[in-house]
Amino acid sequence: MRTDAQSTAAPLRPFRALRYGPAAGGPPHVLLSPPGDGVTADRAVGLAAHPHAFLRLVRPDLLEGQGPGEGPDGTARLLRAWTARGVLRQDARPSLYVVEQCAGPGGARVQRGLIGVLDLAHPGSAEVRPHEEVDPHRVRAQARRRRAAGADLEPVLLCFDGSDADPAAAPSVEAGAACLDRVAAGRPLVETRVEGCRVRLWRVDDPVRLGVLDAYLAGRSLCIADGHHRWAAAEEQYRTDPTGPGRTLLAMVVDVGRHPLTSSAIHRVLTGVPAAELLTAAGEPSPLPSRPEHAVDVRGLLPDRLHDPLAAYRLAERLIARVRPDGRGVEFETRRDRAVARAAATSGTALILPPVAFPAVRERAARGLLMPRKTTSLTPKPWSGLVVHRHHPGSTSHHPEEQVCDWRESESTTTAPSTTRPS
Repeated sequence: MRTDAQSTAAPLRPFRALRYGPAAGGPPHVLLSPPGDGVTADRAVGLAAHPHAFLRLVRPDLLEGQGPGEGPDGTARLLRAWTARGVLRQDARPSLYVVEQCAGPGGARVQRGLIGVLDLAHPGSAEVRPHEEVDPHRVRAQARRRRAAGADLEPVLLCFDGSDADPAAAPSVEAGAACLDRVAAGRPLVETRVEGCRVRLWRVDDPVRLGVLDAYLAGRSLCIADGHHRWAAAEEQYRTDPTGPGRTLLAMVVDVGRHPLTSSAIHRVLTGVPAAELLTAAGEPSPLPSRPEHAVDVRGLLPDRLHDPLAAYRLAERLIARVRPDGRGVEFETRRDRAVARAAATSGTALILPPVAFPAVRERAARGLLMPRKTTSLTPKPWSGLVVHRHHPGSTSHHPEEQVCDWRESESTTTAPSTTRPS
């Protein structure tokens, strides 16, 4: 798998999104899903309780009776069925979509982003840089799934810092931010509350506003915050079929100067590997008394002179390669308590790792340096199910706008259920 650190793509383009229609038969808070890669098996049943819950599309492998090998074809069949029945219906006009997520006490933490599609076949003024390595096997699996579905179900999360714009670009950044504010002051297509987070969606199809937003992103250096494997899968599909419909990719862009992302550590859980065995591989014959029985703080294994959090991730990768060279039985968890609990339940060991500050992530990406995979968990990520990008827009007949769900729910009724261009 190519690991070039830089890739170019055109700025976000409008598209005709597939969105839930009246036939979905439920309010958005029971249909939307957290990002698929963050859903665990114990949460899947509740999140997929509704027959049209979006999790049934993005993570069929977590549901009873669905095996990992059934995912790609099953997702494609389900997407076709939902589209044929009007569960998902296509907007009449190409648009960009503004998404706002408000969390924390009183909705104090606000994130606002812009969703559109990137065209990998036409280099433009937007530059996209990954910051993490990818697993080639997972990339190929993602590419197969994407090709079978003929759609992007979840957007790749991209970011830039508008506060760093040079003087010549500052006016377009300010104008774009003001345009987003004006859009967000209008009536949303969707307004709901999911797991304590208020989610709202607007559509932008006015040519004047689209022009302002195009200038807003022109010349930006965009860092991939989430979705490295989806990005790499799209590039692989483009290389395989450069004139095919899969050359476009759904993406959400956030200005982290206005809406910062939080960086959390991603701990490793080695199931079935006792701490003593792991520490022997690290050159320590036995656990230190102060360590929990099923947890090892990787920073404690580093030489005193090393304070770089990335050194801990590199050491963790080396340790895993020694005790699990095939990569089996390795799980990832952002919460330390859950990682330790999972390790205890499987007679394994949790490798506790430090967070990498987001400015360091962006700085390394700008220099073309890649971190080990699963180094950072950058949040908030967009909720899944608000919009779907179909690679064959002509294959889905569109419907009048009034036939696409226009959801605005009061908070009292929406309780949540428990890199060069590819060649």
